[in-house]
Amino acid sequence: MNEAIAAIRDDFTVLSRSVGDEPLVYLDNAATTQTPKQVYDVFEEFYGTYNANVHRGIHTLSHEASVAYEEAHDRLAAFVGASGGREEMVFTKNTTEGINLVAYGVGLNELGPGDNVVTTEMEHHASLVTWQQVAKRTGAEIRYVRVDDDGQLDMEHAADLIDDDTKLLSVVHVSNVLGTVNPVAELAEMAHERDALVFVDGAQAVPNRRVDVEAIDADFYAFSGHKMAGPTGIGCLYGKKHLLEEMEPFLYGGEMIRHVTYEDSTWNRPPWKFEAGTPPIAEGIALAAAADYLEEVGMDFVEERENELAQYALERLGEREDVEVYGPPAGEPRSGLVAFNLDGIHGHDLSTLLDERGIAVRAGDHCTQPLHDRLDIPGSVRASFYVYNTKAEIDTLLDAVDAARDELDSHLDTQYHDLVYDHYRTPRNAGGLANPTFTKHSEETACGDDGEFHVEVDDDGTLVEIAFESESCAVSSAVASILSERLEGMSLDAVAELDGYVDELLEGTYPDVRRDCVLGPEEVIREAAREQVGGAGAGER
Repeated sequence: MNEAIAAIRDDFTVLSRSVGDEPLVYLDNAATTQTPKQVYDVFEEFYGTYNANVHRGIHTLSHEASVAYEEAHDRLAAFVGASGGREEMVFTKNTTEGINLVAYGVGLNELGPGDNVVTTEMEHHASLVTWQQVAKRTGAEIRYVRVDDDGQLDMEHAADLIDDDTKLLSVVHVSNVLGTVNPVAELAEMAHERDALVFVDGAQAVPNRRVDVEAIDADFYAFSGHKMAGPTGIGCLYGKKHLLEEMEPFLYGGEMIRHVTYEDSTWNRPPWKFEAGTPPIAEGIALAAAADYLEEVGMDFVEERENELAQYALERLGEREDVEVYGPPAGEPRSGLVAFNLDGIHGHDLSTLLDERGIAVRAGDHCTQPLHDRLDIPGSVRASFYVYNTKAEIDTLLDAVDAARDELDSHLDTQYHDLVYDHYRTPRNAGGLANPTFTKHSEETACGDDGEFHVEVDDDGTLVEIAFESESCAVSSAVASILSERLEGMSLDAVAELDGYVDELLEGTYPDVRRDCVLGPEEVIREAAREQVGGAGAGER
């Protein structure tokens, strides 16, 4: 490890901890980065020396807090190239709230039938769901720019979709699954030629590359503190000053008002107009410290380091015939993350095995279910890197991936009830029924696994036969098998009342971190039974 990286790692005390008996290898940075001492020390300083509400009191502590909080807005504006300073930088809880602020302030007020919003197939749910729901409420159309087989946006398709009826383009700057760095300035130019507004989701970009919102010509740009070495609970929305001045707020209360009577109210100037109530004062000041920290490290260095690590991981994973990786191929620009799948091992199982070695990754759909549908996979494993990670840590990850297939059997045998291991080795009733009375998909479980129950019900409401199809993890599949065997002969009413049946059956013998995977199938079959009981009579189902 070179001296520069060693010095950076010393700033992040959590990196020296162990998970069980293994040293921590933290590769879940796209979800949340770790926080250096220089940032979390700000909380002790604030609460220990000048804790007070801002803009509310004519006393020294309030003045000090107000100045620090206001200057934090200026600092974050400068960090992303916003020359308008604090008047163009709204503090929010996170990127999601920034998106919703624009959706309420612009989308609900200005969209209508005949209008359209253009977004992409690779959007995070925070953006996709928001604009989807705005379109439903306003009668506007939502359009999706295609993602090609290399994980890049189809720019010709984008040009076709953006037309004179497009009121807003919403695009993610960097994909949180594919690592793709989108040509946001080119897209913004396309949209502006049609007089459409441009919103950019920068949650995965601001932490790891130099961003200039004015060079991009974004009308709005949102990002989160917890992904850029800052605290949780704080994010930023950049908006061009004239747009923020015109927009209606969507939160009302103290701080955001100028004058109030019993009949009406007027609003404060931006950004305070959008920061109703007591704001996240300490978090905002700490986020400014995070920007200072990253500037001191050097954003060019952060970007180069992340790309170096991602390319190394991508090349090494690509050498394995049983591993499939997603996004731009090796050698193409990408962010510091690699999403992949190991043939025959579900992501949730692999993530658990990695955790036993102290390796933290993310597994699932990463809040991009439609993108994973587009890729025709139920989910993926994502290793994401930050400036403090090392190639040695990637080698540790690769060794664990190589050993996973051999370790899964032992893991299930030793960590779970005998029933789980038995049904994992010898599943019962796997496969669908030809003519089921009803089916129920698992898409709404907390675990996010992908499976489906097929159920045949007799005229008297008795479950005659149950089968299941599963692309879920080994644990959920085994529990689905157990339920298909154990619930046969029970009444729909009894199944609809299940509560803790699996937990009692397994005597709580499973790792708590896999609780959702264990209990998910029971949720699915219980909900299915309740739907049937609440519908027609058993004989009419």
